[in-house]
Amino acid sequence: MGGLAKTIPKLASDWATERHSQKGWPKFLESVKVNGIRGWSGQMVEFRFPVVAIAGENGAGKSTVLKAAASAYSQDPSAAGTLAQTFSPDDFFPTTPWEIVSGAQLTYLAKQGASSFPYHVRKHTKRWRGMPERPKRPVFFLDISRTQPIDTLIGYGRLAVAKMASGNFSAVIDDEYLGVLSRVLDRTYDSGEIVQSNNKQVGVLATSGRKYSNFHQGAGEDATADLVALLQNAPRHSLVIIDEVEASLHPRAQRRLMTELIGLAQKNRLQIIVSTHSQYVLEQLPPEARLVLTTDEQGIKEVIYGATTELALSLMDDEVHPELILYCEDEKAEYLVHRFIDYTDPDSHSRLAVVIAGPASSVKTLGLMADQGRLPGLVMGVLDGDQNESPGCAIIPGGTSPERAVYEGLSSDGWRIVAERLGVREGDLVDAWEHAQRIPEKHHVWTERIAEKLPAHIRKSRIWEAACDVWIIDMLPEEVRNEFVGDLLQFLPPVSRRP
Repeated sequence: MGGLAKTIPKLASDWATERHSQKGWPKFLESVKVNGIRGWSGQMVEFRFPVVAIAGENGAGKSTVLKAAASAYSQDPSAAGTLAQTFSPDDFFPTTPWEIVSGAQLTYLAKQGASSFPYHVRKHTKRWRGMPERPKRPVFFLDISRTQPIDTLIGYGRLAVAKMASGNFSAVIDDEYLGVLSRVLDRTYDSGEIVQSNNKQVGVLATSGRKYSNFHQGAGEDATADLVALLQNAPRHSLVIIDEVEASLHPRAQRRLMTELIGLAQKNRLQIIVSTHSQYVLEQLPPEARLVLTTDEQGIKEVIYGATTELALSLMDDEVHPELILYCEDEKAEYLVHRFIDYTDPDSHSRLAVVIAGPASSVKTLGLMADQGRLPGLVMGVLDGDQNESPGCAIIPGGTSPERAVYEGLSSDGWRIVAERLGVREGDLVDAWEHAQRIPEKHHVWTERIAEKLPAHIRKSRIWEAACDVWIIDMLPEEVRNEFVGDLLQFLPPVSRRP
């Protein structure tokens, strides 16, 4: 799997230091609450980072959240002459011969300057009310219809002729954004423009001396050109919303696109909200920028924040069918869970999966949903030892964080055995451990600090694994191991095995 986009550190730094200043994000949509629309019953979705990706199965509500966000503002005069639009909830949630939309409400929390304030638009019966009171902000929305079926292309030839004859609106892609397009698609473009007429749009690109319209472009090239033209139009502090941001792009291009979006969000102080089904998109973002929408068997919607890529994929993919799914917080906890089971009930491994879910809040949400019977199959959360009890969750032994429990729980003999497993001198390992302890409040980096003092070929993962194995087997009483694994496997049906 790939890592975070290289543009993330600068954006994260600016967000941490300048988010509340005029140099930062003085206009920011902090949350939207949807009630009475498409199965939503008052759940709130928070946006906690300038670039946020929303994942979830089809029908989980991703598009509803994007459209609700797009309806949060009225047009800002500063965006006149751009591709920005003012959207009404009726544009997205209309009453039709098959659906009646009434008793609906969208509630927003938006930052305007130094303060945040709530407001809402509502449709009790026939009309949406509260529309004039919405704050002003440039909003750009690129929905999935940009990947157009072939029959919608009919008329593009006539549009091209009309443009040549009457000079209809044409937006030229400048050199800076041609560079963005070139980097995403790994191809050098000489020029580009977007021609619009009668609600039709044609992208025209030139590369290697050849000019061609989107009728002759690949779907990914067409969709990316439209997006780049939109981004070029977006004034500072705009809200940019993109449905299925990865549309028609291969994995490397998806990663490059996210790198460019993050860079533009940092440079122009944009707020960008995207939906995705792609692991490559999610991998480029930090935990606070990822959220997953789920709909349980009773139709209740749930929002999971800080979701890992592994959690998002497990909630969207049915290819693997373990009898039991255990959700834990991170890789260190994942290894501990596996080893506890290996030493206590190794036969059960083939019947379960251990998935990294992210922060404790995500694990607790999943545990609660499982405890209430709102998830299919057998699911349990596994919390680190520094967490309190929570419904549907077991707690790793130790009474504190995994790092503290393992490293501080090793006796002198324990460190000697770990040194033997790693093939290093006991004194060198103890010195490395004392080096790590100099920052006691940062136990999450103790393994890395131990590795700094050992030979380069000793991987960080080897240090953690050796320490865990010794702690579990030689430091913990057998009854503690058995009780913990018993908690994990209590709902797993027994099986009979032939001798």
